Amino acid sequence: MIKEEFIINVISDDPFFCTKFATECNKYGFSLNFIEIEDILKKNKNIFKDNLTIAIVDIDVENLDLANLIKKKNRIPVFGIYKKFNKTLHAKAKEQNFDLTFTKSLLINSIKSIVVHIVTQAD
Repeated sequence: MIKEEFIINVISDDPFFCTKFATECNKYGFSLNFIEIEDILKKNKNIFKDNLTIAIVDIDVENLDLANLIKKKNRIPVFGIYKKFNKTLHAKAKEQNFDLTFTKSLLINSIKSIVVHIVTQAD
C-alpha cells in the first residue's frame, strides 16, 4: 500500500545525494520524483497532485524560501536537507516553515522509517 500511495519529491542539485537516495528509495519501491524550482514557481501547476506526498529540499544552496512556496499551494510536509549539521541553518529552516531537517546521510539511512511513520500517521 505504501508503494502505490506515497510519493517523495526531491529538489536537489547534489548528484551524489540524488544517486544514493534514488538507490535507497528503489530498494523499498518508493515513488521518487526529482523536480525543479521552476516547477514550483509556476502559478497554475500543482506538481504534488493529490497523493500522499512529501517534499525534500536541499537547503545547502539557499532554498530556504521554498517551504513557504510549496505550502502555499499544498498541505504537505516539507523537509530540509543539508550535507553537514549546521545549527544556524537548522534554525533558519525552522523559521521558514520546514517541518523537519536532516543531514543527507541520515535521510538516506532513515527513509524507510520516515515513510512508514508518515503513512501510519495519515491513516
